[in-house]
Amino acid sequence: MAKRDSVVRSTVAALRQLIDGEYVVGDRLPNEKRIAESLDVSRGSVREALGVLEAEGFVTRNWGVGTFVSAPRPSSSLSMSAIASYRDRVHAVGRAVALREAGYTLVPAPPEIAEVLGVEPETGVWRVYRLFAVDDTPSAQMIEHIPATIHGVAIDPAPMTTVDSGLFDMLNGHIDDVVSHTTTDIEAVRLEEPEATALDVDAGTPVLRTEQVTTDVQGGVLAYGVTLQRTDVLRMRITR
Repeated sequence: MAKRDSVVRSTVAALRQLIDGEYVVGDRLPNEKRIAESLDVSRGSVREALGVLEAEGFVTRNWGVGTFVSAPRPSSSLSMSAIASYRDRVHAVGRAVALREAGYTLVPAPPEIAEVLGVEPETGVWRVYRLFAVDDTPSAQMIEHIPATIHGVAIDPAPMTTVDSGLFDMLNGHIDDVVSHTTTDIEAVRLEEPEATALDVDAGTPVLRTEQVTTDVQGGVLAYGVTLQRTDVLRMRITR
């Protein structure tokens, strides 16, 4: 799965470069067979990559007619089709991401957090706070809770305070390939203070609130996170 995801991501990047260099809005792209031959990948990889580009708004696909270059959208869509960090998903749509703020503290687990993580209430867990900006505009606030020890290994969340390392990088850096699945629940909410100030919008502005539970192959919970995401900067699209 990881290898296939890598091939699809590289095909997406190659197609985006091809479109930027050789086509304009309204042009029809070659068929999947010709693209696959020119990029030396399978037609299946090309089909998946075109699906990603369609979700992001780079192309429009009309079955039986062809695939056409689309006009750019004012905001980009994040693909949720694979386990990837916010940083990697933003980079994948050609936007620049940075950390405005980041920090971590060891806190007693509140009862609701302890229940999700499978630890006793008041057990020490890491609380990691991060505020992301996309193209210099505040875009997402993330708060994640992570057990202090996983599989007998003491966890150090310090790498997450740089844009070069996300949650999955940090966890897999401690324990090889420990991250197996993520489950994400999404709802629309209106921001209250101080989150509205952090994201540089008015109180009452609607945003996406996501709850993400990250697990290992046995179903053990590795992290629980809540993200507040502005949709005027980046939109989230899930293609199934």
